[in-house]
Amino acid sequence: MATSQNAVNKYRQKNYYTFSVSVPAQYRETIKAAAAARGVSVSRLVCDLLGKELGLDLTLDGIFPGGKTKENS
Repeated sequence: MATSQNAVNKYRQKNYYTFSVSVPAQYRETIKAAAAARGVSVSRLVCDLLGKELGLDLTLDGIFPGGKTKENS
């Protein structure tokens, strides 16, 4: 099992740019609610908004880090 997780971690490290974003704590629930209303995680919401704003396809090989394919996202 550890080998499998190591492979996943190695793949993610090679293929994804991970960063953190700080926003005022007062907006936490608003952001979480906006993501929930769209049926996505906060991470996916941020990627969707960045993709739209910058004209980027923030999926990799048709798979978003959360595991949804383009077809069922």
